[in-house]
Amino acid sequence: MTHFGTPHSDWLTRPETQNLLQILNAEEAITRCVGGCVRDTLLQVADRDTEVDMATNLTPEQVMTRLKAAGVKTVGTGLRHGTVSAIIYLEEGLHLEEGPLIYEITSLRVDVTTDGRHAKVAFTQDWQGDAARRDFTINALYADADGTLHDPTGHGLDDIKAKRVRFIGEARARIEEDYLRVLRYFRFHYRLTPEAALDAQARAACTQAAPALATLSGERRQAEMLKIMALPQAHKAARALQEAGLLSVILDMPSPDLAPLEAMVALSDDPLLRLIALVPDEASGAAMAQSLRLSNKQKERIGRALNKKEETLPLEQALYIDGPMAVLDRATLAHAKGQGSLQAVQAAARQTAGYQRPKFPLTGAMMQAAGLPKGPSMGVMSRLLEGWWVESGFPDAAAVEAELAARMKK
Repeated sequence: MTHFGTPHSDWLTRPETQNLLQILNAEEAITRCVGGCVRDTLLQVADRDTEVDMATNLTPEQVMTRLKAAGVKTVGTGLRHGTVSAIIYLEEGLHLEEGPLIYEITSLRVDVTTDGRHAKVAFTQDWQGDAARRDFTINALYADADGTLHDPTGHGLDDIKAKRVRFIGEARARIEEDYLRVLRYFRFHYRLTPEAALDAQARAACTQAAPALATLSGERRQAEMLKIMALPQAHKAARALQEAGLLSVILDMPSPDLAPLEAMVALSDDPLLRLIALVPDEASGAAMAQSLRLSNKQKERIGRALNKKEETLPLEQALYIDGPMAVLDRATLAHAKGQGSLQAVQAAARQTAGYQRPKFPLTGAMMQAAGLPKGPSMGVMSRLLEGWWVESGFPDAAAVEAELAARMKK
């Protein structure tokens, strides 16, 4: 049998993982770790914080019954698809940065029907069938508690050694089961083998699926695209997606100029900023953000980074109005697009480091003392005076009080 070797990865040997496997493997049941944790261990990039997924021949109900009996908190995160989450709170002082450990445990399953976005599954005892429904050979590797490896497709271990990303079976069939696999294919390829050419059959199948990518939810496209943008070779992945006729569909915008992204990769590893580098203007950024269902905070960052009007503001005003991130984003984007120097980026980084936003000194008591009645008029005066205060270079409270008095006399 093939094993991980010694020592095993920390995620497998930690007591919480071993305890779960012991609970679920009682009475001749079989539960194994699967997917990314196994793949990344073999690629020597796993660590203690690696997310651990498990596959089991137990039904979801049996999984929940066993875990609850053992005092393990469970959540039926995807019962229709056979997934139960086990949530383990560590002892005081042992918490990971991200909080409790969460294990996703999924019953062996096969697809009954699928439309490329959703699948109806049936639970099974067939490990071969469970492996066959997965996307890539390197993601269909299973590990027992002692590190024994299982490779049902017969190709996963060889492809790990070769750092080769290959669909299980026919690429077109796997993609039609879930169109998100197109983005996952490019992500894994350019994570593992950025210098290698794409497999011709896989690339053709991905290109053929281009119209169907538009049917994927914005949230799913967003999650994969940001992971692609986080890659060290993000620009190569984006170019390959564009050459395959996929990038404009994913972003829901005309094919972008990729030169700014290539420059941005050398400047920043921030995936959202790299994504912004693909956008020509504020309106396009807003449309892309809406299509990808980005959060309000992300939308706001995109808008500020691409706001040409506020690029012309004096530095202190821009810092106060938009904040240090927007100032640094704009300087970095300008350089990536050939409109600013590296020195300007470095200067912006220095100027924004440790920035403390000045406090507007106007108070309600000052306005009442000046004779302004309580109510909406105070809010109006506050906004007007704050605008004057910023444009005037942030004068002290005495100057603000004097300006307030002058305006009350008008």
